[in-house]
Amino acid sequence: MKRYYFDYAATTPVDPRVAAYLQELYANHFGNSAGVHAFARDMREILDAARQNVAGFLGALPDEIIFTASATESNNFIIKGLAQRHPQKKHLIISDIEHASVLRTAQFLEKAGYELSFLPVDASGKIQIDQLRRLIRPDTLLVSVIWVNNELGTVQDVQKIGAICREANVLFHTDAVQGFAKLPLNVREAHIDLLTASSHKIYGPIGAGLAFVRNGVSLEPLLHGGGHEFGKRASTVNVPAIAAFVKAAELYEQERQSEHERIRALRQRIITALQESIPQMRLNSPDDGLPHILNISFKNVNNEILAMYLDRQGIAVATGSACSSGKVRESRILKALNVSREWSSGTLRISLGRFTSEEETDYLINELPKAVEKVRKMS
Repeated sequence: MKRYYFDYAATTPVDPRVAAYLQELYANHFGNSAGVHAFARDMREILDAARQNVAGFLGALPDEIIFTASATESNNFIIKGLAQRHPQKKHLIISDIEHASVLRTAQFLEKAGYELSFLPVDASGKIQIDQLRRLIRPDTLLVSVIWVNNELGTVQDVQKIGAICREANVLFHTDAVQGFAKLPLNVREAHIDLLTASSHKIYGPIGAGLAFVRNGVSLEPLLHGGGHEFGKRASTVNVPAIAAFVKAAELYEQERQSEHERIRALRQRIITALQESIPQMRLNSPDDGLPHILNISFKNVNNEILAMYLDRQGIAVATGSACSSGKVRESRILKALNVSREWSSGTLRISLGRFTSEEETDYLINELPKAVEKVRKMS
């Protein structure tokens, strides 16, 4: 059976151009970039070029880019590292719709005596800016707000958030995993102090991530050992994966506009067709969100059964975030939007990408209404 992939927000396939580059790196370059011999220097040159390039994307300095193995590691490094270096400040602010790696890390610190405040969001998933001003206190260590939500596609105004934090002399972190390279961002203009991103969301390999740490911000390393990554992240640096990550970002930068136009057209095609063919359906993703993510609820439908039925038809979709070890539960993101259980229990996240074709889109449009009708009858 032919399979159709609509779960790009979970992970993207590696772009063939990135895969070819990665293969060339593995075939012809090896050695520890921290070494002194010619093989090591070769790897160091590749690493330095990758760091320089990704810093350029963000308007950052090269020594402000710390490469990691994942965005989850980067989020843990930033939040825990700040807490260890600034023990006098015991207050954290995060949004109601953060990724699990930010939420769970903040809750870990809460158990250690930190106070955690949550920023509410409106019906589209955007934070309430006035509430942010009210929540900031003299002992606030960090404000962390996800740039593009991984379930909804909602895009936050990080420049406005950053300006408020800078005025209040509070550090601002954004989990930029879903937005990195897909949208332009300058960390200086947006007053961002800390940022995280990941390779496998932009057609790069799994196993590479980054943390932007503005110069002057002090963090305790999460991993201790050698002096890799300016002494901020021990472990032999995975240069091939990192270089391929940056190659993927370069390609996205070059093709962003045309790719977004094509994906937005496919997304609208799906919405229009499903609205005409499926009764009692609601859109949870905002119109001005990232076009790749489409979050839809069907009233009185079990989304777990629906996703399994679609899988048997060769269609891969998600019931929410794919970062919770395969567990199916009520979406806390939709709960934050005050979406009732009768709707949220029937939610699918359909995410599109570079290799989504019109043929695949037509197949989804044809099969999803039949699947919803069948599951409703079963329910």
